[in-house]
Amino acid sequence: MERKILYRFFEGKASLEEEKEVCDWTEASEENMQEYIKERKYFDLLLVQNKRNSTPHSSSGKVFQLNSLIKYAAVVALFIMCGLQAYRITKTETDQEMNTITVPTGQRVNLLLSDGTNVWLNSGTKMRYPASFTKGKSKRKVTLDGEGYFEVTKDAKRPFVVQTGKYDIEVLGTKFNVNAYNKTSFFSAALMEGSIQISDKTEPSNKIVLHPLQKADYINGQLNVVQIQNYDIYRWKEGLLCFENIAFNDLMKEFEKTYDIQIINKNKKLESYICSGKFRISDGLDFILHVLQRDVRFSFTRNENNTIIYIK
Repeated sequence: MERKILYRFFEGKASLEEEKEVCDWTEASEENMQEYIKERKYFDLLLVQNKRNSTPHSSSGKVFQLNSLIKYAAVVALFIMCGLQAYRITKTETDQEMNTITVPTGQRVNLLLSDGTNVWLNSGTKMRYPASFTKGKSKRKVTLDGEGYFEVTKDAKRPFVVQTGKYDIEVLGTKFNVNAYNKTSFFSAALMEGSIQISDKTEPSNKIVLHPLQKADYINGQLNVVQIQNYDIYRWKEGLLCFENIAFNDLMKEFEKTYDIQIINKNKKLESYICSGKFRISDGLDFILHVLQRDVRFSFTRNENNTIIYIK
C-alpha cells in the first residue's frame, strides 16, 4: 500500500476508490493490519511534531488555552465503515441480531445507529447494540461499559435506553454524556439538551430526572445532581483533552487511557497537586507533561520499549 494513499485516508481526504482500497488491503491479512497500525502511529507522531513547531501555546497559572482543533471524526468513522478488526465488531445471534464494538485504548470512534442516533465512544469503551431497532420492540436498548456521548433520534413511541453497570438511562430524543466504566465505581451522566431519566438497577423505583446543563455524579453511594460548570470536559469527542481541578494521579490515569501507556508516579509531592488545563489530544503526552512542568517541578523518562513513563 502506498504511504501517500494511507496518509490521505488518515486525513479524511481519500477518494471513495482509495477508501475501498485501504479497507480491502487491511482486511486481507494480519500483516497488512499491523502495517496499517504502524503507519498510523508514525502519522500521529508527525502531527505532534508539526504542531509543536508551528502552534503557539500560552499558559496562565494552571489553565492552558489552545486556539485550534484537529478533528479525526471522518477518519474514525471510516474505521466503522470498513469494519476494521482494530475495533473488534462482533455479532451474536439471539432473537435480535446484536453487535458489540470495543474501542481500543487510545482511540475514539463515531457510530451511527440504525435509528439515526449518533454515538461517540471514548477510549477503552465497549457497547452492545442491535444491528437494527426492531419496530415491534417497545424500547431501543444499548449496553455501555465506558464513556459515550449520545445524540438520540427522537421517537416518542420507543424510548432510547442506555444500560450501564449501576444505572439505566432512558430518553426520547436528546444529547447527553455518560461515563460508566465497569472496572471503576465511578458513574456520571451529563445532559446537554432535552431530559433524561436515571434509574437504579438494584432499585428501579429509585429514579431521578435531569434537565439541560445538569449532571448526576455517583458519590458516597448515591447520585448527586448539580449544574454543569465546565462543558469543556465533555469535548473529548472533538479531540480535546480538558480537565479541571483534578488530582495529579487521577490525571495520569486519564492520560493512560487516552495515550495507551502506563504512567508510574514516583514523586510523592505531586499527589497533592491539583491540575486544570485544555489541550488537543494530538499535541501528544510529552508536550502536555512539558507544559505542566512550567507550573510544578518534576521530571519524566520512558522505558526502553516506550510502554511506561516514570515521573520523578
